[in-house]
Amino acid sequence: MPRERLEIFRESDSKPKEKIFVLAYEGNNTEALYFEDLKEDIRFNDDLIYLVSLRRSKGDTNSAPKHVFRKLKKEAKEVYNFDKSDELWMVIDRDSWTNIPEISALCKAEGNFSLALSNPCFEFWLLLHFKGLNEFSTFEIKKIFENKKTGKGRQRKAYLKKLLVRILPGGYNESDPRPDRFLPNLNIAIERAKKLDDPSLDYPTYLGSHVYRLVEKIIK
Repeated sequence: MPRERLEIFRESDSKPKEKIFVLAYEGNNTEALYFEDLKEDIRFNDDLIYLVSLRRSKGDTNSAPKHVFRKLKKEAKEVYNFDKSDELWMVIDRDSWTNIPEISALCKAEGNFSLALSNPCFEFWLLLHFKGLNEFSTFEIKKIFENKKTGKGRQRKAYLKKLLVRILPGGYNESDPRPDRFLPNLNIAIERAKKLDDPSLDYPTYLGSHVYRLVEKIIK
């Protein structure tokens, strides 16, 4: 029998919140650190919302969307009695996954599951905090969308990660992304993502990120 929704997803010294958001991530560091920092930001709607992150253990390499979906369902929905107003979100990348339409359909079937997909990856959402697509040439935009890995050994990285290294003061490390650098430009990123979004789509099929849809729900 599922446990009460407040049993675990409630800090002992916190007042009751109207909504609970549970987030499961494809990435093992960057996404979780970003939202954990956002949770401490003055704009986070702490009066109404309780935010929970489901992080994988260091040895867990199951990052495929289907594994993120199963984690969210088994470790959250099947264990706790959520209200209809509570929301469970998958924060995933397009990458080279071919089963995104299937995952989107599974989320719809669950009712209170949502998909915060970034195309091609979460780093694109981070890029929008500092740059709009209008600041890149057609050739550069193509490389951003393809997001191919180049280099050898430890220097082999996807294009967007290398682009953030060049753009950000002090570079970029996905294991230590320093979200405090991005959050001051949060509203700018939201507006840029909105301009790229097609509201009729369940997820962006070209360059875009639905992370903004999640962020808008949890900030004041």
